[in-house]
Amino acid sequence: MNNEKEYQILGQDIILKDRKKLEISGIKKIESLNKEEFIIDTKQGMLLVKGTNLEMQQLDTEKGNLWINGTVNLIEYVNTNKKEKEGFFSKVFK
Repeated sequence: MNNEKEYQILGQDIILKDRKKLEISGIKKIESLNKEEFIIDTKQGMLLVKGTNLEMQQLDTEKGNLWINGTVNLIEYVNTNKKEKEGFFSKVFK
């Protein structure tokens, strides 16, 4: 029998406390991070977090949880399907 614990990342919760403490579950991968921006791959899609003095407080890769401290100004899901912009004439002549 294998004694290792296996965690399955289920759903996603985003909890923001006083714009200073952010907890996100359902994390698959952190794409990039700095003091002003985190780009996170989650179960629900790519998530963008913007703010000032952002710091990764804790990351639990087994359970898929992330804690961020700092001033949070924006939390947004980002569409990663980049469709080419259609010009005016291509729409007219379909």
